[in-house]
Amino acid sequence: MPRRGFWSRVREARLVRVLLLYLAASWLVLQVTAVLRNELQLPKWVTPVAVILLLVGLIVVSATAWIQSHPATKAREGEVPAAWEIDLKGLVTTVTKGRLPHLTWARAILGGVVAFSLLFGAGGIYLYLKGRGAVSIVKEASAAPGLGIAVLPFRVVGPDLELWREGMVDLLSTNLDGVPGLRAIDPRAVLNAWRSEIGEETEAPAREAALEVAQKVGASYALTGSIVGSRGEVRITTEIYDLATGKLQGTAQVGGSPDSILALVDRLSIDLLRTGLVREPGQFRSPSVGRITTSSVPALKAYLAGEQNYRRNRFREAIAHLTQAVEADSTFALALYRLANAYGWVEGIVSPAGREYARRAARFADRLPEREVLLLTGDDQLLRGELAAIETLEKLSTRYPDDVEGWYALGDAYRHLGPAALEPDDKFRSALRRAIDLDPTLGPAYIHLIEDAIGRHDSAEARELIRRYRQLDPSSPRVIGFDLAYALVWGDSASREQAIVALDTATNDALRDAEEVFSWADPDFWDHLIRVARARTDQRHPLAARQLAQFRTSLAYLGRGRLKEAREALFSIPSGGPWETWVPASLLRWHLNGDGFEDTSSARRAASTLASDPEPGDHFLIGALAAYEKRWSDVQKEIAALDSGAEESDRQRDTLGAQERRALAQALRGYAALQRDDRQTAVQDLEAARPAIPATVGVRNAIHSLLRYELGKSWLELGDPRKAERYFQSIDQFSPAQFYLGQIYEALGDPEQAKLHYARFVRWWEDCDPELRPWWERGRQALARLTRETATR
Repeated sequence: MPRRGFWSRVREARLVRVLLLYLAASWLVLQVTAVLRNELQLPKWVTPVAVILLLVGLIVVSATAWIQSHPATKAREGEVPAAWEIDLKGLVTTVTKGRLPHLTWARAILGGVVAFSLLFGAGGIYLYLKGRGAVSIVKEASAAPGLGIAVLPFRVVGPDLELWREGMVDLLSTNLDGVPGLRAIDPRAVLNAWRSEIGEETEAPAREAALEVAQKVGASYALTGSIVGSRGEVRITTEIYDLATGKLQGTAQVGGSPDSILALVDRLSIDLLRTGLVREPGQFRSPSVGRITTSSVPALKAYLAGEQNYRRNRFREAIAHLTQAVEADSTFALALYRLANAYGWVEGIVSPAGREYARRAARFADRLPEREVLLLTGDDQLLRGELAAIETLEKLSTRYPDDVEGWYALGDAYRHLGPAALEPDDKFRSALRRAIDLDPTLGPAYIHLIEDAIGRHDSAEARELIRRYRQLDPSSPRVIGFDLAYALVWGDSASREQAIVALDTATNDALRDAEEVFSWADPDFWDHLIRVARARTDQRHPLAARQLAQFRTSLAYLGRGRLKEAREALFSIPSGGPWETWVPASLLRWHLNGDGFEDTSSARRAASTLASDPEPGDHFLIGALAAYEKRWSDVQKEIAALDSGAEESDRQRDTLGAQERRALAQALRGYAALQRDDRQTAVQDLEAARPAIPATVGVRNAIHSLLRYELGKSWLELGDPRKAERYFQSIDQFSPAQFYLGQIYEALGDPEQAKLHYARFVRWWEDCDPELRPWWERGRQALARLTRETATR
């Protein structure tokens, strides 16, 4: 038989038809890849890897066509798999022997499916590891109302127009946000991505690079534009691109006097909506940037300058500009709101100026866009200690998954209110990591994560987070405080000694942050807390700082079971100042723990002090002491005082005050039922009352921890260790909670977890006072027993 030529074999293999079909399928695969990458925000490398896989597939498909048409293949029918047969057993056998498998169409298709499944799986795992599961907190981004539109920085040409490069991002995002079917991507996220990908250059980048930024922040549309003008006229031109196709969706252009910039932005917004962004542009209220912001151009310019400084963490400069804005227009709600936030970063969440500006912003909340209303409401609820703050901020992050400050506020709420709301710590970590993922320059989002990493004994993560935070603000006192804490825990002998010496000269701010780190940690670190707090009690520091340091010292001794030293530290708190009132409340709270914590004479003196001018929480503590001592008529007296106070609050239209007093009255009834050994009634009342009691610092927080402690013990007594577990996990810094968690995991059949918690209890109370020694001995014996039992299995 004459030998066939190459082109004859090509025709027999139908390679041209096969390649055409493969190229068509490859085009479809790349389109699907682009859509999935855009919708799921998969990493950039997914597309080039997909192209590489398709090129490999091209070789495989060509080889398969060649082999399947070869006469030798037909001659070996029955010895090799048929054209559409996979034969997994034979495939595995051939590969394990180190030989190339026989190519069939079924095997080629299977290989492609497996390769792309691994690609998208790897992309998903990458996203999960990068964001540490942030999307599990709330509904995914697809739950947000409408398609996302990213307004990108404008190209500006002309004198005095530089402010509008980012200013147009703010104004058009504000105007378009909330239009039915649309959601403006948070300008902070857009501008951070722009600086990361493009830089601070004033020249306009290539269109593809600009659209890549919009894709990175999860937008469906990108808005680019330019503003060109002179002192007498400006012309604004915009283009909208559909990021799924990369095609131009439409354009809009307006022109007029620079003094009419607000009207120009409104006209431009309406023209943009008519390009097809929404299906029925006549069905919604026309955008009005003046209604949302201000009708004063000087106020608007000052606000935009303040906003640009705020985004760069220049909070003091932002305050100066924003103050000018509210001086020019005292009803400028957005400027008032942003000014409150700026003061919060500079002076802390208890800033008097911040609270005043927040109150003024709330008066004009009807002028704020929805996302700012949700953020303002959530912040206010968090300051009040209302557990509803978590629900409000979860709603915000669900609706606006690209809002950087929304994720930060949610993480802060989980951190401060999460224990009272029985939320796991993973939630606050995920929320703050999501905020940093959207904007790595958001310095405050690092603070609680650094505290948490040190508290979890994770030196590598703590070191990396401190490094990144230092890059943002090298001169910050917080950096010094974090460095001190890190050196005390993980430094070598020389650096630890240097840190100890530095405590005597460190600023109050640096000591505050080191102290804060250890106050969030468990008692393993509380020797460090005592050391840092002792340095902060020096007379050179402010009174309030010395009081808080002394109070935290008392808590550290309490956590180690050293009651005598804890009470001495508490009694040593300097008089005057805000923390003095915590002394009697703390003495009562400790006494009510029972089981060796009692100090009857101190508790009764504390109750007498609180009774002289009682707050709602004081009535509960006084009544709880009466119930503990079986003085039932005194319990009823405090319940009546709370009920009467609730009625007065109703008359004053103080809904929250009335709600708190009624909840405290119900909690006191539940606590009294507990002292009567009626645990079923107690659990019902305590669980119903607990969510309505604010969880702010001070007396209310002490009440919350007491209720969770008693609910945990009650559920354990009632035979439901799983319900008890949630309550004790929420107060796991409190050493007795570790003892009860040991009992819980024994009951649940998990001896390793039980040993872990018994070991913590024994370690933390190793030097406890004699009155707690019997309890410590029970824990030690339980740990020894479990260790023996597990060793023999």
